[in-house]
Amino acid sequence: MGFASTLTEVIKRGPEGQESGGYHYSSMSIAGIDPRDPTKILDLNGVETLNERSFQYWPESISDTIDVGWNFKDIPGASHALAQWASNGGRTISFEVPMHRFIRPDDSRSTQEKLKDPFGASGPSSQTPIDNRPHNVDIVNEIRFLRGFCYPLYEQIGDVYGAFPPPIAILNVPGLRLNESGDGADADSIFAVMTGCDVTYMLSFADGTPRRANVALTFRQVVQRSEGVVYKGWGSGFKIGQGELPDNNIGSKADLTYVSKVL
Repeated sequence: MGFASTLTEVIKRGPEGQESGGYHYSSMSIAGIDPRDPTKILDLNGVETLNERSFQYWPESISDTIDVGWNFKDIPGASHALAQWASNGGRTISFEVPMHRFIRPDDSRSTQEKLKDPFGASGPSSQTPIDNRPHNVDIVNEIRFLRGFCYPLYEQIGDVYGAFPPPIAILNVPGLRLNESGDGADADSIFAVMTGCDVTYMLSFADGTPRRANVALTFRQVVQRSEGVVYKGWGSGFKIGQGELPDNNIGSKADLTYVSKVL
């Protein structure tokens, strides 16, 4: 009985998730800030929202690059070019999100198929958002959600229509400590704009419903806040190596402190 229970957990969580205390990986998630009011999460009357949503699986790898703004000036006859710093170009975070759907939607299954496969009929389906995880994600819905970070918001203001920029994302990666000025739980979340959302459909059901897809996401970290611009650097709460610099009034406010006000 004990072996059967352990095997069930391994199947549910994967072999790496079966550790002492039943530990399994925390969820990597994303939410979108309302471009009309940066103190709120985007919610259009509860119909279209960018509330916090977890990715189905962790990506195999995450790339975190930084563009350091050194310019080198060549001097005739000099042994080295002179280095002149202007400004950094910021950080780019990129990774691929795998999406899988293991059970065909109920509305495309015949009565005979349901009789032959009762577990599929009674298991996860596309009918409700609660029971379609973690192994039967609605891929079309998930892609639409992610693409929501790529499009502007149009709204009528008086007699004219105004355009708002695409929502800024709150990207949360537990344990990776992406936030330079964060500490504890604050260290795992950053503000970023989505600069790429490239979808590769890899497998479909007979009716065309996506069964497997990979979504390559690219983000650029931003430092604009509702209270102003908060740069990252020495003397602004940045923590590096074993030493810690004292916090001051510039940049000492961690991202998740702000996030907690809007989630």
